Amino acid sequence: MRFRPDFDRALYRCSVDGRVLFKKFHLGGVLLFKEMETGTRVVFQNEMGLSFFDFEWDRNDSFTVHQVIDELNRPAVIRTLQKDLSLLLMRGLDTSTEQYYTKDGDTYHRFTLDKGFAWYIENSARLVRIENSGERKKVVTITMKGKDQDGDLPRKVTMDHHKANFTIMFKKIEPDANE
Repeated sequence: MRFRPDFDRALYRCSVDGRVLFKKFHLGGVLLFKEMETGTRVVFQNEMGLSFFDFEWDRNDSFTVHQVIDELNRPAVIRTLQKDLSLLLMRGLDTSTEQYYTKDGDTYHRFTLDKGFAWYIENSARLVRIENSGERKKVVTITMKGKDQDGDLPRKVTMDHHKANFTIMFKKIEPDANE
């Protein structure tokens, strides 16, 4: 659990790209991670302030949907976003199931989930990738760049959904950025 992010607030430029059947879609905006007294909030808004979703994990890792737009208000979509963000924030992991493996200089930390496994892959003592897999196939790969210390949120994150055909990318907006 040493990779679990410890932060007050982080702001990202975010885009979601994908396709369903023959239709492509794109969402863009800002993604805010904020640590509060009650827990952790994650809000995704467009540049005009319309919130796509507002989620919270309390101190006991219970998940709450505060708000979601109608187009995203589908149980499968909310479960997918919850799982992705939970993996990144290391929420809801059963630490008693953790196992370690080493291969080609990488160390794999495996946690058992309700369905499948969460793999936290480190190289040179830095978390470089998170994978969610079923028994045989990868479901989601989360790659990270610019994670300076164990408790930091990375500067750049890419979440590739192998079965659902969409990608979420976000890049940190630094406090001194001129945007």
